[in-house]
Amino acid sequence: MIMMDELLELAYAIHPFTICGEGNVSCRDGENLLIKASGTDLLGLKYDDLVRCGMNGRPHEDEEKKPSMEVSFHAWILRTFPQINFVAHTHPTHTNKILCSERIFSFAKRRLFPDQIVRNGARSCVVPYATPGKPLRNVIKESIIEFMSTESYFPKLILLQNHGIITAGASAKDCVSSTLMCEKSAEIYSGARAMGSINYLSKEQVAEVDTSPDEKYRREI
Repeated sequence: MIMMDELLELAYAIHPFTICGEGNVSCRDGENLLIKASGTDLLGLKYDDLVRCGMNGRPHEDEEKKPSMEVSFHAWILRTFPQINFVAHTHPTHTNKILCSERIFSFAKRRLFPDQIVRNGARSCVVPYATPGKPLRNVIKESIIEFMSTESYFPKLILLQNHGIITAGASAKDCVSSTLMCEKSAEIYSGARAMGSINYLSKEQVAEVDTSPDEKYRREI
């Protein structure tokens, strides 16, 4: 019940970044997962709007509602990475402006200010566009595996080209903070570009923040 409550709180916290039934949230539920039902809204999500599925993404036989069509990537993340308990997918407007442009790559690879590094990592994972559903699941899987082969950690922020973002973490709070920071960063990024060339942090400055004991403590509280 605690995980269900946290999942509903997560849905409410990130609902401003979705409209008309967009987005989805999920959480680990023992050997199963809970996910938003297809056709429901994050705003006002209720217990009855959650569908229990196996870790293969298939709903239990007694479930009357269908899970989100994107249940397959939620299931793969929760099944593959035991440290992850919550997954959130949204379509933030300012972020999507960047994801629908060639600027997605600089937004993913460069950093602007320290808190962006703390909540979204030193780099973000970019997922090429794919049709929602199993095609998207397959490309997400490939992109995360490739990212982790060089960065050796699960990405704090996953950018879906021409689509939206995924955040995941041990707690619902991790998803909320990563989502909020992403949208704040997108607004600052676009504003800085409008004022001229962007003054990015150097690789050394990013590394200093990323490995700072004080910032490590902030991530854990």
